[in-house]
Amino acid sequence: MMRTRNKRPDGTGSRVGRRKIDCSRGVRYGFAVMRSACGAVLVAVLALGGCGKGPPEATAPGDHAPAEKLKADAAGSEVVARYQGRQLTADEVRKEMERLPAPSRAYVTAPERKRQFVENLILNDLLFDEGKKAGYDHDAEIERQVTDLRKRLVVQRVMRQYQTAPEITDEQAHAYYDENPNLYSNTQIHASHILVKDEDTAKQILAEVKEHPEKFAALAKEKSTDTGSAQKGGDLGMFGQGRMVPDFEKVAFALQPGQTSDVVKTQYGYHIINVSERKEGERKPFESVKEQIKATLRNKALQDQMQGHFESLKRDAGLKLDEAALAHITPPAGSGPPVAVGGH
Repeated sequence: MMRTRNKRPDGTGSRVGRRKIDCSRGVRYGFAVMRSACGAVLVAVLALGGCGKGPPEATAPGDHAPAEKLKADAAGSEVVARYQGRQLTADEVRKEMERLPAPSRAYVTAPERKRQFVENLILNDLLFDEGKKAGYDHDAEIERQVTDLRKRLVVQRVMRQYQTAPEITDEQAHAYYDENPNLYSNTQIHASHILVKDEDTAKQILAEVKEHPEKFAALAKEKSTDTGSAQKGGDLGMFGQGRMVPDFEKVAFALQPGQTSDVVKTQYGYHIINVSERKEGERKPFESVKEQIKATLRNKALQDQMQGHFESLKRDAGLKLDEAALAHITPPAGSGPPVAVGGH
């Protein structure tokens, strides 16, 4: 927990229908995947645009576009495709291509892949029209997912302003190096830990460990929220520096065999650490670890900055949790390993 047949970007290997299937700007391309001639087009983005926003054309539905280049009525761009009274211009295709990752943009330069890219835009638009006729655009579950996506995107945008890392000087890095003589060496330790979410629980477990050190593994199996190590009595195995988060390492590498730490707070919760074995190594020169130290200090400053803002938001909102009511909530049964959830 603390340790730190390939699909084609144009979608399918075969074309669907004839070349007259053509469309306007709409569903963002993403990595569309078309399976077989009648397969569904799956789009890896959730935002849908207004496809075919241009006015209906005056030509009859059965008319075919002339062989020479067609000009868009108002945009002044070549019309790449027409269908159902709508049109797709070259400028609109370019805008969709600009949204692709660089490797995918290079991939669609080939004529056949470029054609398939346009067809996928068209088919996404046609399928969206089909879904609207079925009323899916007002489906409650789809509306919920769109609302959830909008909220997540807004939160991500807000979070960006708290992710500007401060500059760390050589002097600051050297001070950290001097203050932590147990770090930045080839030393290895064999450690176990118990991880819980709140400090009070951690203190209770620590008191029990101090009174009955032999119960450490049993308590880890029973109470640790790090399910990976809990099954092994909290055992993290033998590891060197740089494998765990800095706040954890700083305490763990200061311990001698047989020693147990006080409660240690990291972004994962509250730990109780026990070291059972230690293999001493030589300390690395400052110059060889200077950039690593700077990265550690930058990351910690960012973490502290964000955590401070979170605490301020909760405090200003007057947040109060009813622990008894919280205890009554039972999550639905699920399968597979636990995953992180939440707004950020």
